[in-house]
Amino acid sequence: MEEVKRGRAKKKLIRVTFPNGKEICYKSATDTMVATLQELGDDIISEIKMELCHLPLLSKEVYPKYKEWMKPVCDGWYINTQSNSDSKFLQLKAINEQLTLGLTIELGDDFEAQENPNKEKRSKSRDKLLVRFPNGQYFANNSTLDTFLEVVWEIGIDEIKRKELSWGGNPLVTSSKMFNNQVQVDEQRWIIVPNTTKDKIKLLRVIGAMFHLKMEITSI
Repeated sequence: MEEVKRGRAKKKLIRVTFPNGKEICYKSATDTMVATLQELGDDIISEIKMELCHLPLLSKEVYPKYKEWMKPVCDGWYINTQSNSDSKFLQLKAINEQLTLGLTIELGDDFEAQENPNKEKRSKSRDKLLVRFPNGQYFANNSTLDTFLEVVWEIGIDEIKRKELSWGGNPLVTSSKMFNNQVQVDEQRWIIVPNTTKDKIKLLRVIGAMFHLKMEITSI
């Protein structure tokens, strides 16, 4: 009896190649995007005209509503990183086309990713969450929040809302912010995010059960 042995599927990565041959491909799509913009510099960044959630994608102010997603780029610029890998890939492609930068931007799961030297020291002592789907696709970002939200995006926030789940006696997904522990995940979608890794795992298991998804969820 021959069984196909399935290794762990790699998560989606972004690889950016500059016209001079320089490549950027970190283990986090957010890190890759930030590093790409840093490489482009202030002059290029100031020319980018893109929006996310009705606000400029890049700004010299930190939007209070998205403060946990606003990442510093350079020269006082911040980027709103509240999106998944697929969206970041499309954003970078649009920036490249808009400004004719000559970049090669790829999305895949078989790139050789580099460690981000600026992030590694900070993340070593923190919990991480590993979620593997039945098809072998897995999510394991630098923060448990990022992993939790990637899984939510993968399943589909509207599909989760239709299940009318609750957490702590409150609706899990709402159309506007109603509770302090909610995070905005779409234009009109807010989801409760438990504070502890243990509770995030519990909630993901509940969501998985509702969709008959046998996800393997562990903290690492």
